[in-house]
This record gives sequence, structure tokens and C-alpha cells, in this order.
Amino acid sequence: MVDVVEDVVIELSARRSRTALVVVAVALSTGALLASLGISTTASQQIAGSLAASTLDLLTVQVAPVDGESVGTQQGRVSGLALGFPEDVEARATSIDLVEAAGLSLSVDRDETTAVRRSGDPREIPTPLLGATSGFMEAADAAQRPTTSTWLLDTSQAVVILGTSAAAQLSIPVSDDPSGHQVQIGETSYQVIGFVDSGRIDLSTSAVIPYQKAVEAMRGDSRSQLTVRTAPGAGAPVAGVIRAAVRPDHPERVTSSQVASLSTLRQGVDTQLAQLAAWVGAFLFVLTCLLITNSMVVSVVARTEEIGLRRALGASRAGVSAVFWAEGLVIGFVGGSTGSTVGAVAVVAVAAANRWTAHIDPWFFVVGPALGGFIGLLASAYPAWNATRISPALAVRSD
Repeated sequence: MVDVVEDVVIELSARRSRTALVVVAVALSTGALLASLGISTTASQQIAGSLAASTLDLLTVQVAPVDGESVGTQQGRVSGLALGFPEDVEARATSIDLVEAAGLSLSVDRDETTAVRRSGDPREIPTPLLGATSGFMEAADAAQRPTTSTWLLDTSQAVVILGTSAAAQLSIPVSDDPSGHQVQIGETSYQVIGFVDSGRIDLSTSAVIPYQKAVEAMRGDSRSQLTVRTAPGAGAPVAGVIRAAVRPDHPERVTSSQVASLSTLRQGVDTQLAQLAAWVGAFLFVLTCLLITNSMVVSVVARTEEIGLRRALGASRAGVSAVFWAEGLVIGFVGGSTGSTVGAVAVVAVAAANRWTAHIDPWFFVVGPALGGFIGLLASAYPAWNATRISPALAVRSD
């Protein structure tokens, strides 16, 4: 073994230019292979993130009629009103993983708008009237000012939050201090406690009153809906379990909006990128093997006299072939190690150029040397076998 190592070192040192060129060729091939794998993984992660961000993350749950009657009749009565949603429906919804906020809302308008007027002003402004909880305002990601008064929507007090456009029509200035302003809705006077602008749901033209007030006005919650905001990309999985979480006793008595799942598309993209990287890798693998094989064959031809002399001095066929096996292993290992660095740099450079986040696994720096060594051994098979077939008598007489 020591003799083989010494022979390999002497041979590679004596032919430095050839050795350097072969190592560079292996490094570039291995680096290109690893770079293609790394770039495909990085692109796959980027595409997956983009698809997740584009998935709908706002869904609704509504009460479904059963046999021509309100579900509320099946659920029971609270304060004399038929209710389809349980009292803790918001807590049940937010207990689901990946749900960020959930809240109830109920449109009070049977004809789409309600006459609202500012106290002391005879003008009546048609305004959409919506009953909502503070959870709904959070789920809608509403831009409210001030933000400290939202909790009043969870009470039964006569308070209202005006959309900025509705406030402008009522000649009520939008500010962080709405005190002193009142509006008349029907026969009831409501204290203005804040203003809201558009968010995930446009509330800028609406007047938002406490949800309990809306339920009392509509004599039930058969037209209510639970709005659920999920983490980006979690709309589809949450939609699949939300009904059972809201009504575990009778999930069929509520309906949820359908959210398209992009998981199949994402898996398809991952598969296509993996196939592309596999074909590129196979091509570079074969190319690298041919490069090393060609170099080793040329080396065998150039060293015919040396091989014949070794055989004449008693070297076995296995000993001669071991020298070429070892040379291929060393060249492949060094080239593969260098290729790992080249590939990592290429992945980072491509990711930076496209403003992506580079994904490089720790195995990246292990696969390079291992793959290079394997390619070196594989490419040395034919030259090593060819060297053992050289006849000592003919070799020493060759020019």
C-alpha cells in the first residue's frame, strides 16, 4: 500500500499540468452537477413560498339550513333567539393551528343599506350596516383608529364604528378622538367610538355595530358568517377541518368556503425540477467519467515501458492496476472537493442575482468528494484493466 501511494504521488507530481487539467475538469463537472441540484432546490423553495403566499388565506363559515328550518332550532335558543353558531365559536376557530384570527359578522340590511344620519342633521345617508365582533375586525385586518375601542363591539352597547367614507358622507371628521359624535340608526342613537378604513375586507363605506345588536335586530344568526384568517398558504388545510371544529356535533350544519389547494401544483413543480436536475446530473456524470477515462488511457499508453519494466521486475497485475485505481481515486476526490466549493458559490451567486434565499444542505459538502472519488474509481476501471494486459516482453521493446 505504501508503494502504491508513493507511485501515485510521484506520477501526479511528474505530470502536474495534466493532473491539474483533469482535476479542474472534474471540479467543474462535479461543481456544475451540485450547482444544478442546489439551484433546483433553491428555486423549488422559492416557488413553494410564492405559491403559498398566493393561496387564499381568508375563508368564511356560514350556518346551513336543515330540512327547511334554521339550524338554530337544532342548536337551541339563547335569550329567546335561535342561534346556529355556539357561543364560543370564535375560540374554537382560533384554537386550530395556523388560524390567526376569527370573528362573527352579520349584515343587518335586508335591502343592502340602512338610513343613517348624524345627530342634529336631518339628512339621511344610505349606509351598509354590519354587526361584528372584535375578532371579525382583527380577521379583516381592518385599519381602525383609535384601536383601543374595538372591544366595545363584544358588548350590547349602542356604539358604532364608521367607515372613513361613511363618516365623510355624514360630515363627521375622522380623528383619533371620536367623542362627542353620535349617529341615529332607526330609533336608536349610537355613540361613535372610532373609524375604520379598508383592510382585507372593505369596511370604508359601512357602519359597524356590536354583533349582539345585529343578532337582536335580525332575530337570530341564520345569516351570520364566521370570517377566518389563516397563515399564508394555510387556507386549504384549515378549510378542511373548520366545520368539525366549529360544530363537532353536527359539522354538516355549517358550510365553509372552498379554498383551492396548491399542494398538487407545488409537488408537480418540485418533481419537474428534480427531473431536470437528474438529467443534467446524469449528463455531467457521464462526461466526467469520459474525461478521466480518456486521461487515464493516455497515461497507460505513455507509460507502457514503465508498466512493462514493473512487470519484468516482479510486479503483479493487481499491483499495476492498483496504481491506476489509486490515481483515479485521488484525482476524483480532489476534484470533487473543489467542485463542492464551486457549486456552493454558484448556488449563492444565482440566488443573490435573483434575490432568493439560498438553500444549501450540509450534505452538499460531503457529496462532492464522495461523488468525485466514485467517479474517479469508475473511470479508472478500463485503464487499470488495460494496463494489466500489457505484456512485459513487448512493453520493454516498445518505442
